[in-house]
Amino acid sequence: MITDNHLQAERSVLSTLLDNNDQYDLISNLITASDFESVAHQKIYSAIVELAENNQPHDVVMVADVLSSNNKLADDKYLNKQLAEVSVAPIAMVKSLISHAELIRANAMRRSTLQILKQGIEKLENNAGTDDVNNDIVSAISSLEQKEDVKEVYSVDDMMTNLVKRMALANSGEKTYIECGFPELDALMKVRKGNLVVIGARPSMGKSLLVMNIQAHLAKFREGVSVFFSVEMEESDLMNRLTAAETGIPINSITECRMTEDQQVSFQKFATNQKDMRLKVVRKTGLSVSQVRTHLNRLRREHGSIASVGIDYLQLMDGLNDEESVSKIGATTTALKAIASEFGCPLFLLAQLNRSLEKRPNKRPVMSDLRGSGAIEQDADQIAFIYREDYYKEKDGDKDLDGMADIIVAKNRNGSTGVKRLAFEGHMGRFSNHMPFHDSFNDIPAYGETA
Repeated sequence: MITDNHLQAERSVLSTLLDNNDQYDLISNLITASDFESVAHQKIYSAIVELAENNQPHDVVMVADVLSSNNKLADDKYLNKQLAEVSVAPIAMVKSLISHAELIRANAMRRSTLQILKQGIEKLENNAGTDDVNNDIVSAISSLEQKEDVKEVYSVDDMMTNLVKRMALANSGEKTYIECGFPELDALMKVRKGNLVVIGARPSMGKSLLVMNIQAHLAKFREGVSVFFSVEMEESDLMNRLTAAETGIPINSITECRMTEDQQVSFQKFATNQKDMRLKVVRKTGLSVSQVRTHLNRLRREHGSIASVGIDYLQLMDGLNDEESVSKIGATTTALKAIASEFGCPLFLLAQLNRSLEKRPNKRPVMSDLRGSGAIEQDADQIAFIYREDYYKEKDGDKDLDGMADIIVAKNRNGSTGVKRLAFEGHMGRFSNHMPFHDSFNDIPAYGETA
């Protein structure tokens, strides 16, 4: 039931618009007809909007005429009475008018939130799944909040102001993109908030390692929590790799619990310091987009914001692991791109490449090696492939290895395409920055560092 305060606010806004047509533009972007709690007030405001949008005056006579022509007034004595009451209500000054409009909008948000919660209760009473209901509620409320915050109209002056700010940041030495720990690759890819970044590779190329390395870096240096969804790998294996990457202790030594005294010191130091690393691992087979959103909503409530998301990997997500699933890939990547935008963070999506690649003499990946490449290419902001010549040399018994990995940026909405080289230290669970001027592989700095 509408309270007296809300009723007076609605009447004041309508009375002011009936009296002074110039005030309409002040609040037209703040409220809509559905924001009014009184149905009669909704109809009156709709008539005012109709007249204003047609560049006609919207005084009480004109509004009554519109309502009458729409058959809303002739048979509705109550509405006629409401229009009369509105016309004599107090007229608000500019500041009060905006405050009253904001009160109407806030009340509409409260009603919408209550309705969402009531619908959730009804679903639970009808035995709907708890996770699904929670996810629906949080998503619906998040959509309401986004609707409140999103600016729709930008002038050239607005856009120039934003551009000047970005240029000032760049000239001050600050990066206008997210630094993922690999400076040369970062400068090429220029990953930004809301980006869907697809990392494709054949098995054993190190795609899981690369994204874990990136997310570990972001977990240390950016606000919010980084979240890695593992559909295939056990959390214990992921922890072994993370520990190896951070300490420089070989994975085998960690797995077999055999470490030298120096390694034990490094291990104990990391075991203490890791408490400050804002990285979460979600281990879930048959992962669905809905489950991704559910976990992220919960973690955002707990930690304030999401710094990054990693998913390992696309083809193992729910419903995408069969030969008939190519048509579903597009719907999944579109939904994941929406999640990246919704949570304001980059989403790193790992993807397996087609087996047919292995039959070619030149095994360097190309876009068509992605299963469902058309749909993925449409949604992804960046697509990068990992190629290690050493992998194929080792299979052929060749000992002349250079320890390098090519990161092939095949699509990039934020910049150029091209190839950057990283050192691959697979035995320590990491990629490292490749600095060509170093004399040996051992002189290359650890991942996330520069020379």
